[in-house]
This record gives sequence, structure tokens and C-alpha cells, in this order.
Amino acid sequence: MHNNDQTVSACHDDLNSVREHLSLESFHKLNRACETLHYFGSDLRRHEINGLSQLYTPQILSYVHEDINYVLEELKAKGLCRDFIAPATVSGGEHHV
Repeated sequence: MHNNDQTVSACHDDLNSVREHLSLESFHKLNRACETLHYFGSDLRRHEINGLSQLYTPQILSYVHEDINYVLEELKAKGLCRDFIAPATVSGGEHHV
């Protein structure tokens, strides 16, 4: 069994600066989300959409959402999204991420 508590929090590059990395848990969640959506998309193309697919579709999408949200929150917490997120005091209307 894998230890999900392992993280690779930072490493030094050639310029002796510290670079942040994803945790092992986030890496697994991204791979799981990718594989789940690949299988889900293949399944939808092969089968007719019926009552059964209407039952499991929301569950699958919710599951993938949780994994992706976990990774996004980690990236934000480590400051790896700061170039993409506008400060809260930006004038001129709302800024959506």
C-alpha cells in the first residue's frame, strides 16, 4: 500500500532557488481523475444514454470534481497559481478564475 502522506514540497534548481511541487496525493488524484474521465467518455460513446447513465453521471462528475478541487487548492496554497489569480482589490469589475 502507498503512503499518501508523502510529499515532495520543494527542490533546489541550478539557480539555488526553491521550486514547489505537487504532493504525491495530488499527483494520484490527477491521474485518477484523468483515467476516470477517459473511461467515462468511452462508456458514454459505446452505450446509449439511458436511465442508468443518468444515475451514475452525477456521481462520477462529483467524484472527479473532488479530486481536481483538492489539487487546485493545494496549488493555490503553495502559491503556484498566484500569477493567474488577481488580487481581491482589482478595480474595474469582477475577475473570474
